[in-house]
Amino acid sequence: MPLHIGAVAIVFGVSSCACAFPLLALHVPWLHIPPRFLFTVRHFGTGVLLATAFVHLFPTAFLFLTDPCLPSFWHTEYPAMAGAIALAAVFLISVVEMVFCHGGSACNLNEMSDLVSVRSDRSRASVRSGFQLQRMVSNNEEIIADLTAPRNRMSEKRRVDVVEESDDGEGTQQRAMMQCLFLELGILFHSVFIGMALSVEVGSDFIVLFIAIAFHQTFEGMALGSRIAALNWPNKSVKPWLMALAYGCTTPIGQAIGLATHTFYDPDSQTGLLLVGIMNSVSAGLLTFTSLVDLLAQDFLSEESWSVLRGMRRYFACTLVFMGAFCMSLVGAWA
Repeated sequence: MPLHIGAVAIVFGVSSCACAFPLLALHVPWLHIPPRFLFTVRHFGTGVLLATAFVHLFPTAFLFLTDPCLPSFWHTEYPAMAGAIALAAVFLISVVEMVFCHGGSACNLNEMSDLVSVRSDRSRASVRSGFQLQRMVSNNEEIIADLTAPRNRMSEKRRVDVVEESDDGEGTQQRAMMQCLFLELGILFHSVFIGMALSVEVGSDFIVLFIAIAFHQTFEGMALGSRIAALNWPNKSVKPWLMALAYGCTTPIGQAIGLATHTFYDPDSQTGLLLVGIMNSVSAGLLTFTSLVDLLAQDFLSEESWSVLRGMRRYFACTLVFMGAFCMSLVGAWA
């Protein structure tokens, strides 16, 4: 029991520090951490999250939901239930993102109309002034037209630039925030059950699983922390630190639940198998969609990525993704 209690504190410290470290690197200048660090952690973390979904969550979900101890429906009549649940989670995220993006677009269109109306008022005022000026100086009509036309073109171009900049800035920030929340949800769901699984182990199995989970939490925490740090938070905002703290608490909470219920909680019971299997399926769907669509495709296949990642920088980022997936896949042999 003392070893289990000590493991709760250690896992909390490792998880919280790993998730908060990218934030510290960004907000504490005297640490002198180079900007390349966040670049490295960000792309390495993409591979970590992909491997978490495909190597950790999917196999565990199928293993638990097809266990012979469950009714025949799960392992004989419909053994693909884990995949169906993950697919439902993917559809759910897609619907939420569509609704979210539609709301963001409507909001930006309203802002565009406001900007256009303001600019139109100013244009009408300038036109009236121009007519008065033309009446006052009728002999210089051509000169005035030549002088005002470039100015009007510049004003029009500036209006379009402002509208486009407003649209891109708001939509990108809100979309990135939603992606980060989905990542954290997918990670938090299964982190609780990782802690519960650790608390019911004893002897050498506990030591091996504890070391593997420590590495798991470190890789995953830095992956999540790098994405949190990449968002444009307001100055002195506590939200990113609270998100890092939430990640740090989930596995210890699972450990505490496992310790409190270890006398009557049996992970091999039907309830335990269904609970862990279903939640791992949901987490697998969340992480699969977010890692592939919102992270990998956004970082490497979008139009913007081809202007940001060029030459050796792109090759280096791809190598980091592969290394993250490879390292997390190794940890998957034990946890």
